[in-house]
Amino acid sequence: MALTGFETLDDLSSPALVAAVEENVVAWTRLKGSLPGVELHDDGDAVWTSSSLPGRGGAVAGARFTAAAADERIAAILAHYLRRLEPTLWWAGPVSTPSDLGDRLRDAGLRCQIHMPGMACDLHEMRTEFRRPSGLTIAPIEDFEVFRRHAHPFFGPATTQRRRNLVEGIGWIVRREPRRAWHFVAHLDGTPVGCATVFLGAGVAGLYHVATADWARGRGIGKAVTVAALEHARDLGVRIAILHSSKDGERIYPRIGFREVCTMSHWYYSKTRQVAQRLAAR
Repeated sequence: MALTGFETLDDLSSPALVAAVEENVVAWTRLKGSLPGVELHDDGDAVWTSSSLPGRGGAVAGARFTAAAADERIAAILAHYLRRLEPTLWWAGPVSTPSDLGDRLRDAGLRCQIHMPGMACDLHEMRTEFRRPSGLTIAPIEDFEVFRRHAHPFFGPATTQRRRNLVEGIGWIVRREPRRAWHFVAHLDGTPVGCATVFLGAGVAGLYHVATADWARGRGIGKAVTVAALEHARDLGVRIAILHSSKDGERIYPRIGFREVCTMSHWYYSKTRQVAQRLAAR
């Protein structure tokens, strides 16, 4: 498959690689901003999305504020969410500015959910041979009807509108042209048991939605579906993959070939928490 209009990063030097870990998230946020029912704000110094639809809510990434303007810009963006009573997730990474962005987000009322290792892997050197269950099949999908009958390995059963919107959103993203995202699903005896999304942005392949069904863990399914997604990116000519690791992933991803290169943080802004604080302060 030919990949056009995408320049891959081949420079494994630290500055370029570290920047790409965060810039892939910025590109991912921009892509999600094109979903139906989502507003995209691409302001030059930040990329952020807003939506009243459950499961398509707000996200902010790529803050490039000056120290003088940072507090005002943070307040302006958060005011939008507060007016709409929307929660939002704010990504902060190694090239976000100013350097004390985390402190400023905390002062503005956001709560840090997690600091995650930003990891990278040379796809020419990754390990691909792992134990896997007999009968496991893995392929990228575009038809998401299967998740009306079966739980999605990452999002869970489609019992709420939020989960249905999340699953439908990924389906929309992987069908968008030019193609930049693929959602790989592992099936065992006809049941979806694992998944991984690979997204090409900022010159690298970013991994998202990596998960294994609870009842199927410990059998090598997570590594198998991750490797399948990475091999696809490699076959398209991409050299470097990045991800933001959970605690469980910190043990698993180095076995494939990932190494930590930076830290990414999730900051959360909740309408309920902010409104409660304001009422309490009266």
